[in-house]
Amino acid sequence: MDVSPKSDSNAFESKHRQKTCTIPKQRQPEKGIRQNYELNKFERRNDSLFAFYKKQRIVPDTEWDHFCEILATELPSSFRIQRSLPEKDCLANFLEQHFFKQIASIAATSESDGVGIHPPKSVPFVPYAYQTKMPRSMLRRHPILKEFHEFLVNETELGNMSRQETCSMVPPLLLDVQPHHRVLDACAAPGSKTMQIIELMHEHCPNPEGFVLANDSDYKRCYLLVRQTLKRMPTANVAVVSHDASQLPALLDANDRPMLFDRILCDLICSGDGTLRKNPELWRSWDPLKSVNLHKLQLQIARRCLELLANDGLMVYSTCSLNPLEDEAVIAQLLRKSNGTAELVDISDRLKELKRMPGISEWKVFDKEMNEVRAVDDVRAESRRLFKPSMFPPTLEEASQMHLERCFRILPHLHDSGGFFVALLRKKGPKSENDFQRQIDGTNAQMTIGPFSFRKSTAKRARFSNKEDPFIFLEENGQRDDRFVSELDTHFGISPSEFPHSNLLVRSHNTERKKEIYFVNDAIRDFLRFNAKRFRIVNAGVGVLKRIVSDKVAQCPYRLKQDGLRTLLPFITKKILDIPMDVLIKILKGQPNKDNSSQYLPLTELGDQKTLFEDISVGSLLLRFQNDFIGVKILCAWKGQNSISAFVSREQKIHLLCLFGENISKLMESKDNTSRREKGRQMIKNGEEDKGTTKNNAENGEEEMRNE
Repeated sequence: MDVSPKSDSNAFESKHRQKTCTIPKQRQPEKGIRQNYELNKFERRNDSLFAFYKKQRIVPDTEWDHFCEILATELPSSFRIQRSLPEKDCLANFLEQHFFKQIASIAATSESDGVGIHPPKSVPFVPYAYQTKMPRSMLRRHPILKEFHEFLVNETELGNMSRQETCSMVPPLLLDVQPHHRVLDACAAPGSKTMQIIELMHEHCPNPEGFVLANDSDYKRCYLLVRQTLKRMPTANVAVVSHDASQLPALLDANDRPMLFDRILCDLICSGDGTLRKNPELWRSWDPLKSVNLHKLQLQIARRCLELLANDGLMVYSTCSLNPLEDEAVIAQLLRKSNGTAELVDISDRLKELKRMPGISEWKVFDKEMNEVRAVDDVRAESRRLFKPSMFPPTLEEASQMHLERCFRILPHLHDSGGFFVALLRKKGPKSENDFQRQIDGTNAQMTIGPFSFRKSTAKRARFSNKEDPFIFLEENGQRDDRFVSELDTHFGISPSEFPHSNLLVRSHNTERKKEIYFVNDAIRDFLRFNAKRFRIVNAGVGVLKRIVSDKVAQCPYRLKQDGLRTLLPFITKKILDIPMDVLIKILKGQPNKDNSSQYLPLTELGDQKTLFEDISVGSLLLRFQNDFIGVKILCAWKGQNSISAFVSREQKIHLLCLFGENISKLMESKDNTSRREKGRQMIKNGEEDKGTTKNNAENGEEEMRNE
């Protein structure tokens, strides 16, 4: 079945996406060079900003000086360990013993030389999260911290850790995501919170039945989302789409009935003044009208999200702005228009160690010259169109019913962090999904849930036609590729009667020679089949199998992929080999090449232990290792005629060898962004072909390198 995404949906106009970090053209770095502008050249002061927030009274008078003092300093570094990682406790212990104690010891001696070295400390309100007073710029540059920084980069690239601002970790925690939930991340890129949601869904369930729909209006940023989230944490229950979030189409099932979301994260574009510590250029670009210009768009997106929320569902509204026009004003208008079908949830008993300030019911509106605006009619005619009645505070009667104090702000000085606004809303509309269904049957007109309009499709034709590769399911109308099914059963013990073959797909119309095969769970399968023409789908599914080029050396034409192992593992009953720790270490290190990169290990290097592999045929297999320290770890590998190789990334090898206490200096020295295949092509082009390496690659299922 061809469920190719069509390009008939609206690409959100780039002019609406306000960037909080705009570097002047003359300061743009050269291509391939890390941006490292001098933060100290920015004057961390803006009198209008200070006057604005002083009058809003979001900061107690007794804390004002501390608030201003903290804003003028660089943002501390923070990171967290992935909560669904099986060896998370082992990794936390390694960080403590190998790095934190060493950094604390250096900080306590004269070696620190007054540079301000501080060991990371646990964040009390986020499990497995850490924060250090040292900014990222210091972690990158200081020689004493080089090894620690390289380890952080490696673990982040692998997906085991996420380098995320502390207060940014809070919104997903309030959603109470469960494995069966349908979850929408409305403005997902670059993906740190999306990754958190995926972690929470997988924490106690390796293959959840629910799904996450990650949306972003910027098509290019969707690829950033895929790169930083799905490539680091591959999963079968996530789809990435690109739409204007204020006009996001509704999900429909096989019978054209609506499917609403159980949880929605509405983390919106904003003026970003809560990020002043890491984006110091905002000090000189801030003005009151930024929030005025964004208010309408934020309200439209939040309202659409509330329309898509199921009854008794939860929605987190959050911004990295401290401005009430982007925060309480939007929430107040949502509640005002909901006519009682939405309410703010009291979360004062959640995350008890999180210091916060309650939301406010009174605030002031200012024009660009910092003149107070008490009503729309007070504004000059030429500027009146910018100001909306929804920007102004609620009446006393409205405020008593809205309970805006249930929202909260994380102010920078409370946890030495950035600034954030968070509100949790619950949908409690009287109308059920059945009521909704009766309204949409036989009509393309507007439909309603409670007081909100619900459009069956608001997509407009895209202004450009970037068409993604199609999603082609291998089983078409119940027909099955019997040869392919038999190969999986014969070589990996994947039973045709137990494994859901209907969830396998390829990203090409040519299904005869399947280069790479992807898997999606039931929920994403249904989404692709019944909604693909209505959504602009960028990515979905996880790669589970890849065709090997030379079928002369292996009986099965496919090898297993580490990315999809979590999905396939419950169904694999063959070619799983238990090995001791010393053998695994030798395989991970491999036999170094001239550039010290870890490669295939000749079986002769294992001595008598090579007998472990005597009964294993050439091809893909799984290596299983277990001990009390790291638990159970299963890796994809390839057995050649005379060698064995771990088919995992260099980052994965470094991760495991570090936890085993092994020396990884040679692997670190081999860091090179050039792929082995590209290196081979360059060698051939230069007449330096290494025939031994080429032969070994072919034996191990690698594509033969040709001069193309």
